Amino acid sequence: MLDAALFHLALGNADAHGKNYSILYDAGGPRLAPLYDLLSTVAWPELSPRLAMRMGRRATLEEMNPRAWAAFAAGGGLGMPLVRRRVAELTERVRAEAPGTAEALMSPGLDGAVLEGLARAVVGRAEACASTI
Repeated sequence: MLDAALFHLALGNADAHGKNYSILYDAGGPRLAPLYDLLSTVAWPELSPRLAMRMGRRATLEEMNPRAWAAFAAGGGLGMPLVRRRVAELTERVRAEAPGTAEALMSPGLDGAVLEGLARAVVGRAEACASTI
């Protein structure tokens, strides 16, 4: 759940709701279902940047700071070293993977410039997220 919440924040998905998370139950016990409804709402400037679910009592990435991250960690019963490490690891992975993902999606009929612009926006968002902690 921590990684999912952090990924939505780093990706720029302000529309991540509790209903976007599911638990699967099988013989191995309960587990988080694969993530779905993933998007980067920052690609549409007319959409609100306000998070559908606050993190650390903050409503936007721009409001995140060390105190907000501490509140987020405490609210989830998590230690700050874990949260810091996961933010660093996930945002680095997003920064590393976004350009190649955009390239892999290129196909006839899609606007390559739009995909590249979205990849740049996602990278910028991940960098901004990493800088807040």
